[in-house]
Amino acid sequence: MTATDRVTARPRPGHAVPARAERAAEGPARLVARLRHGRALHPRGLMVAATLRVTGGAALGVLVLDTPGEHEVLARLSKGGSLPGSLPDVLGLAVRLPGPLDLLLSTCGRVPWLLRPRTGFTAGPYSTLVPYDSGTGPVWFMAWPEGMSVPANPRLLAVALDRGPLQFHLHAVQKDRRAVRVATLRVRAPLPETDVAFDPVLNDHPSLRQPEWLRRLRRGAYLGSRQARAAEVDTGAGQ
Repeated sequence: MTATDRVTARPRPGHAVPARAERAAEGPARLVARLRHGRALHPRGLMVAATLRVTGGAALGVLVLDTPGEHEVLARLSKGGSLPGSLPDVLGLAVRLPGPLDLLLSTCGRVPWLLRPRTGFTAGPYSTLVPYDSGTGPVWFMAWPEGMSVPANPRLLAVALDRGPLQFHLHAVQKDRRAVRVATLRVRAPLPETDVAFDPVLNDHPSLRQPEWLRRLRRGAYLGSRQARAAEVDTGAGQ
């Protein structure tokens, strides 16, 4: 292909729609992040040190989740809508596994695809909401909390961790099959809040991928949020 060909070549059919979807998600995310002077979603949260004890057994084709062992990981518990104090909100649990592989879960109902606001970080289960494509079919990840009652307030969460750790039991869930426990996440202590960007699109695994439509939307939304935050740093507005 010559230089002229590269300039005049048109996108292949089918590429324009996904590109538009990314741009459609990018603009609103950039605006929200600019207004919040931070993350577009889950701006209020607590970074925590945690231990992931993998029991294995799910046969997902992902070494870190299939092989029994223990890993020191970074996690973050947060409020999706950034509602003040302990008001109910869609709460988030983000975990960075070795690889890296980022898992992002939100509070849900009795089924993994039903989003549900909660009044506390240990008041109910979390899930990935949308199933991953795996070698054994669609699979959701769900995390069931165990431990003391902690209101939906990141500041109170930091105080609670001074009294002891919290545990979240991670399961792989597939339709018409019994849930399989994959690991237990033991949240031990708060860490200084840093600008770590948990991103399940950039930090994924070839044997465990989200549907392409969701990857497109998230790629655009995360890009818009990061651009706004970078602009805050450049101008000193967020300092």
